[in-house]
Amino acid sequence: MVMRSATLSLVSLLVLSACSNRAIDTEMSRCAFADSPRTPAPAFICDPNITDFPVTVLLASEPSAESVSERINRTLTEQITFWADSWSQAWYQSEASQLAANEFLLDALADMARVVRSRASPTGTLWLMVGLPMTVMDVRTQTLATVPLR
Repeated sequence: MVMRSATLSLVSLLVLSACSNRAIDTEMSRCAFADSPRTPAPAFICDPNITDFPVTVLLASEPSAESVSERINRTLTEQITFWADSWSQAWYQSEASQLAANEFLLDALADMARVVRSRASPTGTLWLMVGLPMTVMDVRTQTLATVPLR
């Protein structure tokens, strides 16, 4: 009788453990906002692959007094500036070439970069997926055609 009780208790414990682990795994594996982990988020928050945009980056704009459109424009401009600075420095050695490439990239990226997806989380953070419709290699090829290596 004691053995049977112990066995039933062990089986009950294992079943409860399996059920609670499954619930935790499900909760942890679904897509949620980073700033609101219990709130389901759209798929782009967890999966940066967007058709027709080989280069994407997920950005967050914290709540502020700015309007939503101002926050979107500021965040997009910051990303364009980051890409232009990073790529011009990585692809060119001389300061003059870096400046010329940076100027070209700022203009080209302003024309190409798009906010592909956006969503606000419950905390007011604006989540933006910024994308380019071409690969980094294509951007580099265009840049080198305009600002040759010296």
